[in-house]
Amino acid sequence: MNVIRSRSNWAFPLVLAVALGGISFWLDRITDIKTVEVPLNPKEPKYVINLIDGERYDEHGQLSETIHATAARQFPQQTVIYIDNPNMGLYKNGAELYRIKANTGQYYTDSRKVDLLGQVVWHKNPVGNEPAGQLETSVLHVDTQTQVIKTDAQVSYQYGISHGTSQGFEYDKQRGFLNLPARVKAIIYDPHSH
Repeated sequence: MNVIRSRSNWAFPLVLAVALGGISFWLDRITDIKTVEVPLNPKEPKYVINLIDGERYDEHGQLSETIHATAARQFPQQTVIYIDNPNMGLYKNGAELYRIKANTGQYYTDSRKVDLLGQVVWHKNPVGNEPAGQLETSVLHVDTQTQVIKTDAQVSYQYGISHGTSQGFEYDKQRGFLNLPARVKAIIYDPHSH
């Protein structure tokens, strides 16, 4: 087991949880839709939303979060919302900090957990002295309540000129650590050391 304490900024996955609030905000907006309860075919969607484009602004009127998706649907008597091609951005002072994309997403309204599936890409733009970073995997589980992100799948990441791979990873924002459980390969450059 490899546990890295969050004492430096080189590990790109440590910044992932910053966007959790944005994810849960948009998914909660979807669940706020009011529907009239009538007997429905459980094999057909209770509702379908096509071409989702949402923007959220901060108290200063600057763009803070965006969400785009080609469709979302929920079936009767189910607590999961299926989202096609989710593409979410998080901004600071109007400039994009993070973008996360996946082929599909599943949001569980009872637990407020999110599964991002298929070609999951989480990109971080450079800010100040911090370089750009990117994490790629096939599945990512996000718990918006506990602020834990994890996967058992192969993960590859790049942060500046540092890069690596791992079989699975878990980041717990509240406890402040990143766990890379197996088959870790990494080349890490510290831009502050001379």
